Amino acid sequence: MIVRQLLYSVLVLGFAVPCFAQQQVGDSDKRLTAVILKTTLYAKTDDEKDFCDYVIQKRDNGILPPRLLYGVYQNALTKEKGRRFAYFKSGLEIMCMREGIVLYPTPVRTSSVSPSFVPFSLKGLFLR
Repeated sequence: MIVRQLLYSVLVLGFAVPCFAQQQVGDSDKRLTAVILKTTLYAKTDDEKDFCDYVIQKRDNGILPPRLLYGVYQNALTKEKGRRFAYFKSGLEIMCMREGIVLYPTPVRTSSVSPSFVPFSLKGLFLR
């Protein structure tokens, strides 16, 4: 009788402990590195590898939410090997647009304040 109870308790704990020990999604997000992205998404060109580095840097800077990056990554892994990176990049760009996240900041242009050699009175002749 005691052996049977002991066996049942071992079976219950054997199934219950893995359920309690499941990882949080945040833990998985932190372990997602540029190297993992490059290998699992089969990034071939230097531009693709640079994009993986760029995305992880944006995540680490707090611009890109880890949940968004990890979700798009998981979706891309379901696609065929040769096209995973394309799905990842386009999916990430679409999701960033939907969320209002600027993935590619535009460079700020500054106007030149150098003086012109043409006098102001002569500029009017060229604008007509």
